[in-house]
Amino acid sequence: MARGSVPNEAYIKNINNAPRFGMKDKIGYMLGDLGFNSLQVIVNSYLMLFCVNIMGVKATHFAIIVFICKALDALNDTAIGRTVDKRPATRYGKMKPYLKWFAIPYMIFTVILFVNVTAMPYVLKITWILVVYFIWGIVGTFINVPYGAMSNLITTDQVQRTELSNFRSIGSMAGSLIPTTIAPLLLFDSENNPIANRFIILSVVLGIFCVVCLVLTHYLVQERVLVTPESNLDAAGEKVNYLQVAKSFLKNRIMIAVVLGYVVSKLFIQTNGMTNQYVFMVYFQDTSMLSVSSVVSFIPMILGMLIVKPLVKRFGKKKLVTWPALGAAVCYGITAFLPATPVSWIFLQLLASAFMTFATLLLWSLIADAVDYQAYLTGQRNDGTVYATITFIVFFAGSVSTSIIALLLEAVGYNASLGSMGQLAGVAERIKILGGAWPMAGCILVFICYYFIYNVSDSEMKKISDSLR
Repeated sequence: MARGSVPNEAYIKNINNAPRFGMKDKIGYMLGDLGFNSLQVIVNSYLMLFCVNIMGVKATHFAIIVFICKALDALNDTAIGRTVDKRPATRYGKMKPYLKWFAIPYMIFTVILFVNVTAMPYVLKITWILVVYFIWGIVGTFINVPYGAMSNLITTDQVQRTELSNFRSIGSMAGSLIPTTIAPLLLFDSENNPIANRFIILSVVLGIFCVVCLVLTHYLVQERVLVTPESNLDAAGEKVNYLQVAKSFLKNRIMIAVVLGYVVSKLFIQTNGMTNQYVFMVYFQDTSMLSVSSVVSFIPMILGMLIVKPLVKRFGKKKLVTWPALGAAVCYGITAFLPATPVSWIFLQLLASAFMTFATLLLWSLIADAVDYQAYLTGQRNDGTVYATITFIVFFAGSVSTSIIALLLEAVGYNASLGSMGQLAGVAERIKILGGAWPMAGCILVFICYYFIYNVSDSEMKKISDSLR
């Protein structure tokens, strides 16, 4: 019997006796992304800075490392999704036990990533980063895939899913806010250059925080949808044709729109934190303002959370995630091409963030809808596999985005060895343009994804989800 497994009767009894959906579920689910995202952000936002500026790795080599690791992850993510689907449920649920099992390993490998191995020969240093980063990605997938799939098992109600998505988005935003607020105050010296030993201190503190959050998620959240043990056979007793499952993704326009929109956000908009590091470090020469930028970016999320539910009922999800993206594009365009001060930069980015708030808050509700629509099209409920596929695509894009930013910084002439104050003429201005124009392009692409591809109304989606209960 697999670790922690018990007879199915205990699992069924736990599902049947589950309390009604409530605040414990929402707080618990929020804590999951709060903890997990705090480590994701510290790695995605600051590993490049650590490797390039501290350990002396060339930006192009770091970009190649990230690309190789995520290409290798392609071989593992769907396999992990299948493992999650096939493994029998425990007394505590089908998905949530993974959060407790892998929380500590995830913390450990995050800390190892920030161990300073500058003294190693260059080739060994590159190998070290590649191996540790690859293992870190695998461990993270064993948390993120079950965590994402769990939302479909907590509730099938569309309004409750929107509430879950709201709380997850708050957790995600707070998980980004904590490291991006603390890091600029902790990691840089008086000349705005990074300090080596501070990175590992930050990773240890956030690692412990992540473990606590994931364990609390395990105990606060309740799964309510019974999932029978998954196998490689479909309902007719025939082997599942994975090629057909993959092809069915191409028929799922909800999935295409949401995943493309998410990928665009990862590549163009969520990298804003990385480009801001260099804008404030090189253009404004004031990294202390990064903390201010991070704090105020949380304001639209709080306000949006208060009004998103009635707005969804009145306008529907599609309109709320579509038209505001154009407003955000205008704001980012102004920061890119007009003169800016730190205050005006922060204000315009705050306004852009306000326009994109509903797309952030509703993202996981839209993904849950896309997963339901996939089950509706295929007649198979393989949530772990579907979420693993989404996770791979999005995380690959997120990590490739790190590579892209590294390459773009080199393209505009940034040289880490010259420090923040010693860059060549024109480099600071080009970094500022990059910091505004890149997310502007992303907002335009998000609008295109949801306006032209997403094709199912909220009322139609409700009927589909109800039919799957």
